Amino acid sequence: MDVGTDILLELEFQQMDSEDRRLAELSRYAVTIDQSDPNLNFLTQLAVKAAGAQIGGISIVYQSQIWLPSRIGVDVNTVPRAGSFCTQAVGSHANWFEVEDATLDERFCSNPLVTSAPGYSHYAAALLNGARGYLLGTLWVMSDRPRLLDDEQRTTMQALANQIVDVLELRYCNEITGMSNRSTFLHHLQMGLSADAGTPGTHVVVGFVDLMGFRQFNDVFGRETGNQALRIIGERLSRWAGTKNLVAHLSGDKFAFALFGPRRQHIEQLELLKTVISAPFKLENIGNRTLHARVGIEHLDTPFGGSAVALLDAADTAASSITGNLLRTTVKEYGLELLARSHLIMELQGALDGESMHGYLVVHYQPQVNFHTGELIGLEALVRWQHPEKGLIMPNAFIPLAESTNKIYPLDHQVLRQVCRDMRQWMDSGLDIVPVSLNMSRASLLHPSMVTDLRAALARYHIPGHMLELEITESQLLETQSLLSARVDEFRALGIRIAVDDFGTGYSNLDAINSFPFDRLKVDRQFVHGVSSNERIAGLFHLIQGIAELFKADLLCEGLEDAADLEWLSRRGANCVQGWYFSKSRTPDSIVSLLTRLRDRPQQALALSAAQLRDFLQE
Repeated sequence: MDVGTDILLELEFQQMDSEDRRLAELSRYAVTIDQSDPNLNFLTQLAVKAAGAQIGGISIVYQSQIWLPSRIGVDVNTVPRAGSFCTQAVGSHANWFEVEDATLDERFCSNPLVTSAPGYSHYAAALLNGARGYLLGTLWVMSDRPRLLDDEQRTTMQALANQIVDVLELRYCNEITGMSNRSTFLHHLQMGLSADAGTPGTHVVVGFVDLMGFRQFNDVFGRETGNQALRIIGERLSRWAGTKNLVAHLSGDKFAFALFGPRRQHIEQLELLKTVISAPFKLENIGNRTLHARVGIEHLDTPFGGSAVALLDAADTAASSITGNLLRTTVKEYGLELLARSHLIMELQGALDGESMHGYLVVHYQPQVNFHTGELIGLEALVRWQHPEKGLIMPNAFIPLAESTNKIYPLDHQVLRQVCRDMRQWMDSGLDIVPVSLNMSRASLLHPSMVTDLRAALARYHIPGHMLELEITESQLLETQSLLSARVDEFRALGIRIAVDDFGTGYSNLDAINSFPFDRLKVDRQFVHGVSSNERIAGLFHLIQGIAELFKADLLCEGLEDAADLEWLSRRGANCVQGWYFSKSRTPDSIVSLLTRLRDRPQQALALSAAQLRDFLQE
């Protein structure tokens, strides 16, 4: 989409009937069947009191009905639009509407409020002008005698009307874009699903829009520029969706939409969406920029008896399943595979929340050894999910789910606490512990609560900081080098050891690893397995070993599985290893047994050879 397409969308929007646009504006608010808002009730009471009236309320004018989210002296919360005072007030397009004596006005003389006891004759209303210029309804009062309000009373009511619009905006709209927020969107979507239940052939598409790279955009250009970009994307989505559909700004870089109508129309509209989002936009002092999005959709035919929340969650799941670097906006539909994924995410949340029906997380530990000295030098903590039906689930089946659904920090935090708890129990049993390394996600390492929670866990279980090691992968370094460098300083202030994990799998960037001090360089398995028989692998290993020596860091070789590779590493002086050749990962109870046997070895016993160490660990 170019500037011409942008203009075309704008012209189509302007050509809509003004009443359609006003009704579309009302969809930004969820006041129709919402619970009473005490702020609105307070403002209504002030209006009635200031005007010296008997009754009053806030009226929101919809297509065929008027909803009263706040009212004093009136029992009903809806009235027909036809023949109402509020309809005439909104139709006047004035900021103030007043009727001195309704009994003498042919427009209102038959209105039930006028003809029924006690018989109200005076009506005054300050119109509610939405933040984007559309008339929403009125703040009104009525009295049982003919009269006109004075200037002070009129000014007071108009000021209260402005405050009412502010309350509506704060409660129901996103503060950056002014679009419907999440709760408002779900409210109107649920109503739309019910309203269209009896309309044959009605098809509903619910979409979740996740802007890619927006966090980096904000970091580079600043929050205000980022907000400008969000407003541009929001305006484009609103014009694209049109007044008959729903669109919302859920939070941050997340939007949502719901399309109602024929299925064929939706196919064409979704294809256009890719262009609408990915088209370049111009920002002041910056020039043209582009943002792409991953868009997940769920669609169905009505009637639909399920919840709007479930539909949006399904669309969210579809969006989060889109991975990789996007060169343009991508749309993916929710299906059976994603249904299973969604169910697994729900179960994972249950496990994190301690719901036994969904199982629980367990931490296993893989020994790290120096085969030259015959010593156990450390343990790596590896999380597993003990599922009641699926058994022991490996991390590659659920860690990506946690990372894509903002559950990774609760998971990493739970692993941290479990590791500290296990170490405390081992020490309380009189066992000598070794450092334990934890591999945490980038999101967790940079989480605002990470340092505070880490400090609290160390203090609660009385774990010396140097007994924990945090692993930072080379890819994490390349993606967030400056942010991680500052955070590493905070970790080291607690005594935490730092290891660069999976080194060699990225770009072996010396500038990146030179950006902060580290204690250990962990060589990825692909540069260890087969090193004895592959000259290319051996050459790369030489380079990595040289880098560790350059930075005066310990070298740990991961993934050792073969005796020939062990012999080759021994000749190179690379004596610290981790892998199945010596030991697979073990349960906490198995680690207790291992530490106990190490403690009980006679002090005068000779150091274990590599073969003896292997046998000892595999007993």
